[in-house]
Amino acid sequence: MQEDFCPPSGALAVPGGRETCTPINKLLAMPFTLKIATRDFHPADHISFDVSHPPPNNKAFESSTTISNPLNPSETVTIPIWPAHCVQGTPGAEMIPEIDISKVDRIIDKGRDKRMEMFSPFADAFGNKSDTAGFDLAAYLKAEGVGRIFVVGLAGEYCVRCTAVDAKKEGFEVLIVEEGVKSIDEGERGWEAAKKEFQDKGIKVPKLREEVKEDVKNETNKDGSGKGQMTAWKGMKISKEYEKKGGDYENEAGSKNEPSKGAPEAKSEEEKKDESKGSDEKKEDKADKPKANSGKKATGKKAETKAKAPKKEKKVPTEGTRKSSRIGGKRSAPEDEDTKEEKAPAKKAKAAKK
Repeated sequence: MQEDFCPPSGALAVPGGRETCTPINKLLAMPFTLKIATRDFHPADHISFDVSHPPPNNKAFESSTTISNPLNPSETVTIPIWPAHCVQGTPGAEMIPEIDISKVDRIIDKGRDKRMEMFSPFADAFGNKSDTAGFDLAAYLKAEGVGRIFVVGLAGEYCVRCTAVDAKKEGFEVLIVEEGVKSIDEGERGWEAAKKEFQDKGIKVPKLREEVKEDVKNETNKDGSGKGQMTAWKGMKISKEYEKKGGDYENEAGSKNEPSKGAPEAKSEEEKKDESKGSDEKKEDKADKPKANSGKKATGKKAETKAKAPKKEKKVPTEGTRKSSRIGGKRSAPEDEDTKEEKAPAKKAKAAKK
């Protein structure tokens, strides 16, 4: 992700190169064990530059040249001719400001040997790691406990492809996040050809869950209906398709599909205290809650109930209204004097018993 690889003024600008910054920065915000950036860091007379060859075979993007392995001269490989780019000490070699480089743990320079082409940070075009590459990235990652690698960047059919293939050779699980990749040639001879190679070599190219969801959502039922609508069978298919396309990458920080590897960091004393405090509070809350059908009343603040509102007294209709007369009609007839006298001794007898 260097200036010379990005529009509008890069010497070897990849179309749409800066558009990859958002997904790359989202990945950088995730809890990976290590975040490595690589950069071309060429001398001014690098073997792949058009200015390093006489005409007519020095046309960038059209001409090619053959180079030999410094460690085995009989071994040769043909490489493309490029415009001079990412020259040491020039603005074109700088990382673009849109990338949050503060989240990167280490920057690895490659292509420093003028005799060698080096698309991958793992090794040069001949697989040499130490002499011309200058750094054994595979050994470094393994020492840090890394087992799975996510690859993004520019350009897809060159540096991204070679990095992914070399990482797979070294025994790593490799996933290429396509949203973070742009290529010089997006067609069948470029990025599409690279993806076929990835499939053959067991390198995954996962899609975002949202894109998988959209793809499945736009499928139709057997009768041709249901396009753009979610159904139960589509919900089940989303998970299967997501797993098939990689399934380990979520474009959000704090994803359930945790990408980090290696031993977890030790918790600080403050974190331990907070966890202990939270555990004690949960126990107290649990103690306050009554068990179902226990018959015991709950105690504590949580068990407090609102006082019952006093019952409203029924208004007795006044005499003279239609209602009072209706009620009065249901009442028993008034007692005469003899009846009252008969009941009086009974009342006295009850009082005596009490």
